[in-house]
Amino acid sequence: MKGFLVDIEFMWGFQARVVGMSKTAPSFPLPPPTTILGAIAEVYARKKKLSESYSATTMKELARNVLTLTYKPLNAIPLTYEDLNRIIAVRIAGGIKYPSTLDPYGSFDAPARGKTILSALDNNPPILRVLAVFKDSADLSSEDLWKIKRIGSKESLVCVVDVKEEKPEILRGVISTDYMLPLTREIEQSLIDRGGSIELEFVPVTSLATGRSPSEEYLECRTLKHLVSLPLQRKVKVRLPTGYVGYKIKEEVAIGLES
Repeated sequence: MKGFLVDIEFMWGFQARVVGMSKTAPSFPLPPPTTILGAIAEVYARKKKLSESYSATTMKELARNVLTLTYKPLNAIPLTYEDLNRIIAVRIAGGIKYPSTLDPYGSFDAPARGKTILSALDNNPPILRVLAVFKDSADLSSEDLWKIKRIGSKESLVCVVDVKEEKPEILRGVISTDYMLPLTREIEQSLIDRGGSIELEFVPVTSLATGRSPSEEYLECRTLKHLVSLPLQRKVKVRLPTGYVGYKIKEEVAIGLES
């Protein structure tokens, strides 16, 4: 197993819009776990010299090697909003090159676009700490994770400020965690204390192991509730069901699949 702790500093926040809605779709309050995997996949694809046409294959390969991929905001809370953005069409449609003075209404638009600001609770930039555990077969190293540059859209710039790599310690029995937790039926039945967590609907990373894209999963409502702990809140306490273990790296503990 390969375990990683990655501290990611956001420039302002991020944009990860809800799939299947109109062009004024809101942004998720926190990044979906598949978006975190996508950020890793972008780095992985550059290393392997793979084009965007292999994106589904790349995500599938990484998802098959994931034992846990989760995160927690260290010092920030999310604030979602929508603002107007000028959109310029650059395309060819009906034999017309856009933008075109012959069709100004088809060349420009100004829809509201959802965004999420991560508001820091201290004097430091907002930081997300990612805890990831992969099987040994995953061709990933700490050097790769240093190269993550965005979480979400191309405007959602981030800077990796710390990466730690080590083999995680396996925990069993009752554990407490403040990392995002997929609320599967087994885990929901094993919860002892939900702590101060909130519920968000995401596509679980493991569902991408079939080769389907995140957008296909969202459009078919194959989502799962996730418990997310915000800073200064109580931790979630779980009696681990069969098939799940706790992964401990340094002093950080997260729940994942048993290898």
